[in-house]
Amino acid sequence: MSAAPAPGPKGASKRSDFRVEMPLMIRYRVAVRQEDGRYQMSPLSNGVGVDFSGGGCAFKIAKDIPPGYFLYIEITMPHGKEPVQAVAEVVRNLPDELKGKQVFRCITRYVLISPEVQDWMVAYFIGEAARQKK
Repeated sequence: MSAAPAPGPKGASKRSDFRVEMPLMIRYRVAVRQEDGRYQMSPLSNGVGVDFSGGGCAFKIAKDIPPGYFLYIEITMPHGKEPVQAVAEVVRNLPDELKGKQVFRCITRYVLISPEVQDWMVAYFIGEAARQKK
């Protein structure tokens, strides 16, 4: 596992949150906007987490979901009683590979998540990164 804070002002990244790589299980639903403006949720699908931060996450999935789509996501955290739940917006989707198969890396930012849960996640990721460095 690797962890690194975002680079300073001269760095190429726009990220401002501490990030950590962890292979956590993700479950998600795609919110598909209907003509009447309402959203219809897709069936629940599975993904494999790649990296996480307090501001968003990236995970590998079989579907190519366009940027701007909203997802309901559940992140299965180690030692968590219930999965972390959030609504995230797809920022980009990149070709990737998982166990020799072509998949997509779905990169998201959280748009709705409990502040308490978000703080707990960040603390967990920072602690996990410190434990892995030992």
